[in-house]
Amino acid sequence: MRHCGWVIVCCLAAMTIAPVQPAISDETAISVSASPRGFARFGNGGLPSGLTFLGGLTLTSDNKHFGGFSGLEVSRDGKRFVSVSDRGHWLTGRFVYEQGRLKGIADTRLAPILNHKGNNDTRNSRSDAEAVAAWNSRGLKGKLIVAFERRERVEQFNFGKRGFKAKAKRLRSPKAISQGQRNGEIEALGRFSEGPLKGWLVAVSERNFAKDDSLRGWLWRKGKTREFHIPRHEDYLVTGLAILPGGEEIITVERSFKRPVLVGMALRRFSVEDLQQRNTGPGELLFSGKLTSYQIDNMEGIAAHRDETGTIITVISDDNFNTSVQSTVMFQFRLN
Repeated sequence: MRHCGWVIVCCLAAMTIAPVQPAISDETAISVSASPRGFARFGNGGLPSGLTFLGGLTLTSDNKHFGGFSGLEVSRDGKRFVSVSDRGHWLTGRFVYEQGRLKGIADTRLAPILNHKGNNDTRNSRSDAEAVAAWNSRGLKGKLIVAFERRERVEQFNFGKRGFKAKAKRLRSPKAISQGQRNGEIEALGRFSEGPLKGWLVAVSERNFAKDDSLRGWLWRKGKTREFHIPRHEDYLVTGLAILPGGEEIITVERSFKRPVLVGMALRRFSVEDLQQRNTGPGELLFSGKLTSYQIDNMEGIAAHRDETGTIITVISDDNFNTSVQSTVMFQFRLN
């Protein structure tokens, strides 16, 4: 999502979004600084027993295309990541760990997402990438899929073979994806590479509401579509999803804005059985917190991988290229 309501309320004067800059023409190595960032604002408490905090970073760069990261995917071994921005760029890099905790990122590169002709389309309506996910069990070594919101579509990229040179290939998606509010359509995307729904794609909208105000989502594969509805947690909206290793559950990252506590983040877990029901039910609430108590930002991207300690969740924020009041933030947690 390009605009975040809490910024408007906090600092209207700072909310003027800078004009879109011409995108870079080729792969570029960039310098990114990473400084430690705690999660709970006061001490180490405040996390439910189901989560263990594994480190946080505030990321900054002088590169004018750095920011707006709305989607995230992590390699199967947890060493590398790919993110997409709502101004149509890829960001890749390597995680730096110290004693099992996230300490930084390295080898960062930034490049435009190419269209089906292999060109860099800088139009806002075509470049608003909101989610990225692996196509199959090869993860970042295989094909990736990207969801675009403003001109609603899902595209596939042979990223493992072609890298930043990969051209877009349009994939079929449910027509209902385009029935949400403007700039509020498809926001979260994944594809099951294992488990009961192997081969199925899953997507959730941001502001495509059912009659009961729940959020519309879809499962689809080979011409078959199943719609499901996720009841909202308070005033939160889904901004990303990750399929957990094993393919039997997903986790959503959700964002809220409610005065006077400003932006909030929630994490919920749903089983594949939930997703195959018309009404998923509320799922399992793993976390819900506001900016006043937690050092969160506009959290939009989420990914999951497994290591020797368990399942690791990584989340990233979209700063809307409004660095006067927002930041690019990355956090990691372990599911207990």
